Amino acid sequence: MGMFAAPLMWLAFAALALVAERAVVRGLRTAWLAHAPVSGEHTDSVVYHRSLWTAGQPDLLAVGAALVVSGWLLAAAWQFARWPLWPAPLVWLAALGWDLWRWERAAASVKFVSWQRGWQHSTRRVAVSELREVNVVERRFACPGLPAWAQPGSCYLALMLRDEKAIKLPRTGVWFGGLARVEDLANFVRLQMDMVADNRRRAAADKRAAARRALQPVEPAHPATKIDPLAMHRGGSLR
Repeated sequence: MGMFAAPLMWLAFAALALVAERAVVRGLRTAWLAHAPVSGEHTDSVVYHRSLWTAGQPDLLAVGAALVVSGWLLAAAWQFARWPLWPAPLVWLAALGWDLWRWERAAASVKFVSWQRGWQHSTRRVAVSELREVNVVERRFACPGLPAWAQPGSCYLALMLRDEKAIKLPRTGVWFGGLARVEDLANFVRLQMDMVADNRRRAAADKRAAARRALQPVEPAHPATKIDPLAMHRGGSLR
């Protein structure tokens, strides 16, 4: 094997382990969300998950390291005849299980913003009508030599309630469309907030109009418009 062939092979096996784990995780998440949406009985319109590339998450670093090690173990089994094969899938399955167990996600429906931290852990949600403000928070780690868009970082959705309470939703990485998905969720929630505000303004206007109508005096009927039932009876008897 050439001087560069062996390192390239080990890198290729590590990349294969990462890609395979990402594909399995995505498939399992899609199937589970179709079975049990984050928002419960309401359909999830926009969803984002904490990705493996979320910076500043020690447990995700452990998952990534385990996946790389599993790829290297597979490369060693491929290269050396006496190297056992079973450690590679064992480490890979352990990384997959830990990644799913620490699954964090956030979703928005037409009525609720929901989020969950951890597989089968309790889901929390807040009604869109209780929200006052929605912001996307982005944090980058400065890496000299890299352009701003390529620097690693994390982002999340921050909610401000009408009672001044603040809520931070799960983080995700800014790479590979993570920031775009968080912004999509924020824009969807803002749209629902605008609809709720419009409904409130319409209801308040209807209430004011009804109050004005109730305060208006009832005008008495004109004498010419009054009907004398006795005259009608007499007219009927003459015929």
